[in-house]
Amino acid sequence: MSKVIKETFIEASVKVDEIFDNAEKAHLSNGFGEDAKVNVLDFKIDKSRIKLINKEQNVRPSLSEKDQGAKGSAAGRKQKDE
Repeated sequence: MSKVIKETFIEASVKVDEIFDNAEKAHLSNGFGEDAKVNVLDFKIDKSRIKLINKEQNVRPSLSEKDQGAKGSAAGRKQKDE
């Protein structure tokens, strides 16, 4: 039987409570620490998709495949602008 990969995209609404020594430290914080309390308020499954994984098919494109896609899209833009 062939293997498959399932991708699930979820939208979540969370509340994070964290205690700081002062307002400046809280303002400069870009994330939250290990002691933060995280509460998931709501989540919604946006979509899921199942893809077949073949032995010949690479799940993640190689660097050369990404470069070829970028070149094609740039060429397409040039034609539109001209």
